[in-house]
Amino acid sequence: MEVINGNKIYEKINDKDDVLYILLAGTTKISAINGVSAAGESPELTELTPTLDSEIIHSGKCLSYNVIPMTSDGIPTPAIITRASNEISKINTLTIDSGLTEYPKIPFLYTGLREAKNFSEETALKNYENAVNYGEYIGKLIDNKYKYIFIAESVPGGTTTAYVVLKALGYDYMTSSSLSKNPDTIKNDLIDRAFKRVKLDRNDYNNIIREYGDYMMALSMGISKNVKKSNIIYSGGTQMANVYLLDKLMNRSENRYVFTTKYVMNDRNNLMKKIVNNNLIYSNTDFSNINGLNYYEKGYVKEGTGFGAAFGLSYILTENEKEIYNSIKRVYNSFLN
Repeated sequence: MEVINGNKIYEKINDKDDVLYILLAGTTKISAINGVSAAGESPELTELTPTLDSEIIHSGKCLSYNVIPMTSDGIPTPAIITRASNEISKINTLTIDSGLTEYPKIPFLYTGLREAKNFSEETALKNYENAVNYGEYIGKLIDNKYKYIFIAESVPGGTTTAYVVLKALGYDYMTSSSLSKNPDTIKNDLIDRAFKRVKLDRNDYNNIIREYGDYMMALSMGISKNVKKSNIIYSGGTQMANVYLLDKLMNRSENRYVFTTKYVMNDRNNLMKKIVNNNLIYSNTDFSNINGLNYYEKGYVKEGTGFGAAFGLSYILTENEKEIYNSIKRVYNSFLN
């Protein structure tokens, strides 16, 4: 295991009880557009992915449906890696409803926000203020209860909402995709329609998120606003680089980092380094010897459910790379039997 680059805040972590892993699980109508997301067997089924990801991470199995979230090519969800890594590290986990359309059969924090709308046609977040307020309440509850708060996401279509928000902020960086080939044309067409619908000043941060974003962004801003003493590590790829930037602009927060994967760095190195700068960490995982997951080495499913950070956490707490990979194989194989 090699974690390279940036501020190695993770090296200070030596007690699992100092860590809280949060999964912000939600949906957006954007993911149902054909060609936008591979985070589901079909565009229509992407709305089930965060529900099933939540169940896998909490219980190690799908409870709502007898299926495993996978791409249309049959490549499995990274929630398997997150679950296997968290089994080894034994950290505390929490799922927060960030716009779910179907609620998981596990303990989670309910918000009732419902899914984000298609930003090219209408305001994406009708309940934006409520989402921020929920986040502020949660942030106040957890601040200083844990030294390290890892915030991950499961939001199919979220790289597209991140892209439009970055563009609205004045940053011309294409985000990653769960597809091996980024659907740039589709994303740009959606953005053109969104900006024709409503064009905002680049400093109008709240309305940019409200009009174009997803509830994961809104909740993250609320949580971070009231986390003053703990470290927040945004766990993910270009979606979380976007959240990190929003946090920096809106909350002027300190002790914020992004923990991603080598797959994101190989895909969007410039975006990650320019936006996150020295507060960037990434895990150098290798799944070439695990059937199914070996597609990750070919550019599919570059992040999701914070699996890079989960892997890195399990390593820093156990220093047993072999045990982590064995756990990943074990969890993955449990879905094949």
